[in-house]
Amino acid sequence: MGEKQKKSGGAPRREKTREQILEAAYRALVKIGYERITTRRIAEEAGCNVATLHYYFGDKETLLTEAVRAIQQEDSARIRSSIAAAPSGAIALESAFNTVWEIVRERPGIVRYDLIVRGLRSETTRREALLLYGAFRQLTEEILQRHLNEGGVLPPELTITDLAHYLISSVDGVILQFALTQNETITQTSLNLILRNALSLMGNTLTSPTK
Repeated sequence: MGEKQKKSGGAPRREKTREQILEAAYRALVKIGYERITTRRIAEEAGCNVATLHYYFGDKETLLTEAVRAIQQEDSARIRSSIAAAPSGAIALESAFNTVWEIVRERPGIVRYDLIVRGLRSETTRREALLLYGAFRQLTEEILQRHLNEGGVLPPELTITDLAHYLISSVDGVILQFALTQNETITQTSLNLILRNALSLMGNTLTSPTK
């Protein structure tokens, strides 16, 4: 009986350790970037030894990939939560923009762009970056589909996929500039301009600019 309890109690501890390592890997990524990060540096951040990292994740690339994936899933869940209570698709889009801006101010998307740059040299990393963008594009398409389901419109020559791709690409460019300049005023203006253009195409007007 005691052995069974010991085994059942081990799983939560292992999961907690795994999460702590992922969080430490992300913190280290933000501080020093992909190019200079080492398993030793991550282990120091996590308060464990390198052997523990290898036990849970195998190698550094797997650990870093999972760390980025985990934080992006967290971001996606946060955006979904922000749009769930929106009374319409158009307002849901505004809520998504505002939440993205909140996330960016808290944690500029340096790691995501590191992932893209590494994707130019690694097919595995490239696939991970494409999955990341695919997830955010799908979320945007869901908002636009909701708009249509509510009786909203889009120009006949514009598809949901086209508009979602435009929004993701445009917002990404603005966030990249913010990562370099840290100029909140210009970033807010640019995001509001993108949002106004999108809402205009949807037959709506902006009600809640990013702040």
